[in-house]
Amino acid sequence: MPTVQQEPCDICGGTILAPCIQVSLCCVIDKWIYRCQSCGFRQVRPRLTNHELDQLYPSDYFDTTASIGYVDYAREAQRRAREAYFLARYLRKQGVSLRVLEVGCALGFFLSALRDEGIEVQGVDTSSFAAYFAKTRFGLSIHQGTLEDANFPSDSFDFVVQKDLLEHVLNPRQHLLDTYRVMRPGARLCLVTPNGEANLRPLIALQRKNFSESNDLPLLDQGHISFFSPIHLRRLFRETGFVIERSRTIGIRRGFRALGFLPGQRRFSRLVPRMSISGGVKFQPTMTNDDQFLKQALKIEKEIAKHHSWIRCWIPYAYLHKLLKQFDSFPVASSLGYDFEFLLRKE
Repeated sequence: MPTVQQEPCDICGGTILAPCIQVSLCCVIDKWIYRCQSCGFRQVRPRLTNHELDQLYPSDYFDTTASIGYVDYAREAQRRAREAYFLARYLRKQGVSLRVLEVGCALGFFLSALRDEGIEVQGVDTSSFAAYFAKTRFGLSIHQGTLEDANFPSDSFDFVVQKDLLEHVLNPRQHLLDTYRVMRPGARLCLVTPNGEANLRPLIALQRKNFSESNDLPLLDQGHISFFSPIHLRRLFRETGFVIERSRTIGIRRGFRALGFLPGQRRFSRLVPRMSISGGVKFQPTMTNDDQFLKQALKIEKEIAKHHSWIRCWIPYAYLHKLLKQFDSFPVASSLGYDFEFLLRKE
């Protein structure tokens, strides 16, 4: 596939992009990831439509038995509660009543725990099932859709959380501009997004190893459509108005495996048949009524109860876990971890 001119790069505005690797997005649709010839940013192009994006996140995206999506999400409930405990302590030190927005709130574990700490919360998620679960199980105020179409008033929030979100949005620059708009002056944004190189290197290695198997493609099973480096993120944050207060790369052991520096790179990738072999775009069936949502919600609640551990509710355990996590992080410039974490401030 030749180098082509496309819609400008989200990072530098360059218009010359070259194909990097073809992948299967969640076994739903086959797409090419292109690399900007000017800055190296990699992204799925042409951009997905809103309908295609919705199809990447069916109701079983959070199902522990599903073959794609976030299959271990039921394990996250207690970890999210620990994160909420420490954020609530941080917010209370500010000495005022603060409003928190989580964009990409999933099933609402984090927001529910944060609200239990006395913080006013609001959530946004594109998944209709996730919004249903968060509303019916936790009584949370959730907008089902994107941040852009939620149309919150300007200067509405004092703290925004976006974890594992930026890699999913259709236009990262526009998304950050809208995030900036809804934040009050001096507000903070906690943002976590994968290391793009750690995301893609296992897929590229797998493709090279299996280049003769033309009917198979590497699977991007969580639907990521943008792949960032620290340079890309810093430029994007600066040009959308944010100041970086703190940054680090986290998940060092996982990052070393994904990058091929330790054994285990193969666990981050697998091959699936091309859609052209199995009949083209495979749009996922979606749940359409509350009975189906209820059945899925009850299944997830059983999984949450199954993974619940009393020791993870113990406050000393939370502090120990937090301390150990410090040994699994490096400065963000190293690019050796699996995720990048930033604390940003609106001037």
